[in-house]
Amino acid sequence: CPLVGEEGSSGINAEYGEELAECDELYHNGKYTDMEDKLVELNTVSPHNDEVLWRLARLKWVCGKGYQSNQRHKVFHVAHALACQAAEINPDNGNAHRWIAILTFHKAEKEGVAATCLALEGIKYHLDKAVELNPEDSVAWSILGNWYFEVADMNRLQRRWMKTFAGVAAPEGTYKQALACFEKSHDIKPWIQNSYMLAKTHLRMGNKDSALDAFERLSKSTITTAEDFRVRKESHIYLQKLGKPDFFDRIRFLITPSDKYRIPFVARDTETTYNRHWSEKFWKF
Repeated sequence: CPLVGEEGSSGINAEYGEELAECDELYHNGKYTDMEDKLVELNTVSPHNDEVLWRLARLKWVCGKGYQSNQRHKVFHVAHALACQAAEINPDNGNAHRWIAILTFHKAEKEGVAATCLALEGIKYHLDKAVELNPEDSVAWSILGNWYFEVADMNRLQRRWMKTFAGVAAPEGTYKQALACFEKSHDIKPWIQNSYMLAKTHLRMGNKDSALDAFERLSKSTITTAEDFRVRKESHIYLQKLGKPDFFDRIRFLITPSDKYRIPFVARDTETTYNRHWSEKFWKF
């Protein structure tokens, strides 16, 4: 999954630099069994190595996605514990903080909407730490942008529900903050999922021309993964809805002009097994 799988090597422990670099190469090539064998071996030799632990957490997350719901939740708990252990050993490990944020959400998701609401501030804390410790982490910036985007997208009813049933006030965030994070990620390393969220943020802010330009580029992007296909397909739908709205869309835009910046049902038939919530619902990766 590109959204949470493209860590840099800036934090590699010099003592095991070659071995960790080999593990990263195995990860990017999809050789997870070989990677697990290597990491378990390293963890046996150096059981308190934060670089090994957060990579184990990442691997557990990747493998856990293929399990049934209950088993997946157990694996995510183990992965979360590994990431927390890595951050406890080395609080300055940005990758560990990023994975705590990711796995905190997945843990809370299984436990219900109220648990997810309660986890929002903790997720934000670890994302802030991730970008503070590693300012060149384009993926962490994009995930933080998703956090701001989804918080800004919450309507008054959702905020009231959160206050009443979860017992916490909804966090504050704006599309402007989301846009700044997406642009920062794009400046570091352009990639398709971030460009998609950048286009959606422009649309939410009423920058229709910027959004159309971005969706146009995305609609012609090269497909290498199932997620790339989803993004390109949704970009085509946005272009059609924005450029040539049908009769019902035109009526809806006349009644509620703000709806021209919120195109419903785009993702209804285009979802994949990609981490849906971190980008479309809350953070999506």
